[in-house]
Amino acid sequence: MRRLAHVIVSLVAVGACARPGYIEPTPHGAVVTSAKLGLYTKEVMTKKEPDTLVADDATICRVSPDRYQSTRVHTMVYCNWQ
Repeated sequence: MRRLAHVIVSLVAVGACARPGYIEPTPHGAVVTSAKLGLYTKEVMTKKEPDTLVADDATICRVSPDRYQSTRVHTMVYCNWQ
């Protein structure tokens, strides 16, 4: 019985740490939800040439060519995320 309680508590703890989905499918396309839009510091997950940084919540930030070149993936960037 005690072991079962530990298993249940562990499963609840893991479930509580799970990140909610950011992209919800809709009949007319996909909608980004739970994403913070505006000026925030976020981790850059990927870059798309020539000027786009992409955060882990699927928001994008367009930057100057110099800033694009100097920004590395997996760094934190303060930007106007859309």
